[in-house]
Amino acid sequence: MEKVQLPEGMRDLVLDECRNKRWLQNKIETIFDSYGYQEIMSPTIEYYATYANAYENIVEEDKYKFFDQNGRILMLRSDMTVPIARVCSTKFKDTKPPYRFRYTSNVYKVRQKFRGKQSEVTDCGIECIGLDHSNLEVLLCAIDVLESLNCPYTLEIGNVNFFKKASSYFNLSSEKLSDLINRKSMVELKEFLIQNNVSQKAYEFFMKLPFLSGDASVLDEALELSFNDEIEAVVLSLKHLHQMLEKMGVSQHISYDLGKVPHYKYYTGIIFEGYVSGIGTSILNGGRYDSLLDKFGYDLPACGFSVKLDSLIDVIHLEPQKKMVVYFPISKQVEAYMKAKELRKEYQCVECRIYDENIITVKEEMR
Repeated sequence: MEKVQLPEGMRDLVLDECRNKRWLQNKIETIFDSYGYQEIMSPTIEYYATYANAYENIVEEDKYKFFDQNGRILMLRSDMTVPIARVCSTKFKDTKPPYRFRYTSNVYKVRQKFRGKQSEVTDCGIECIGLDHSNLEVLLCAIDVLESLNCPYTLEIGNVNFFKKASSYFNLSSEKLSDLINRKSMVELKEFLIQNNVSQKAYEFFMKLPFLSGDASVLDEALELSFNDEIEAVVLSLKHLHQMLEKMGVSQHISYDLGKVPHYKYYTGIIFEGYVSGIGTSILNGGRYDSLLDKFGYDLPACGFSVKLDSLIDVIHLEPQKKMVVYFPISKQVEAYMKAKELRKEYQCVECRIYDENIITVKEEMR
């Protein structure tokens, strides 16, 4: 059976699926180009140590790992942010920032059986490196991408520091707590807070945090919940960001989630996810990561996002394309292909087919 089956988490794309994916890629890359982002490519294989250096809590089981001829651990890249950070720190140190990079690359993560997610997906994204105030630019680019899909969408924005600073203030284990808040597991969250004997202020804060999501009015709720200047400053920065988005006329599809905590620990500020109608998971995600490049010896601020092309394939419905078909008898094969060659000067697609008649016939059909 292994001769005809794919490994778990892999997928073949055929015909219209390929066409839809290529259309999406071209459309999104055109938007990235319009913002001044230039393409970068990196190898599919990286050293495992590169990712271990970037992640605070790398999960080995999620990675496709193997060994090189010298016994060093290699892996298939699991995202593009880390390789770009590596490239930036090695090839661009003599070039003045900022750097605007774009990419379209396959990334690999071992998915649990029966979860329904793919282990190989194509990320199409940007990284803006070396600008302290790049949040607005990156978000506007993400909004343009979502607008281009012609589907109802929502861009949900949070800030990791709202949670990070609170858990640090109360000296709580952020990893366990973040998992409970992400899953909105209120019974377990309540038990965790009670077991840790937290103060009433901490209990009220973390029990309300999973529900701090919605339109811009939720930022006022978050401001009331803020108990020190640091956390208040995080909310005020989000309110200022919303005012800029309003001024740009793009705030109607924006929502906020103060309980949003990312799986990647390298995020340091805003994080965001994009959702479109008909798909149950986010198709776009990103955020700010001002500390990541420092781990590679090149301390620069950064912000970026990626689009999951494979998740969008089934919601894109393109118009059928026309083609010219040259029907010919086998005795007139040369004449038919000469005719097709001439037609290709005028038409994008010209196909040749053998049939039983004695004359060459040209017909317009749908692909």
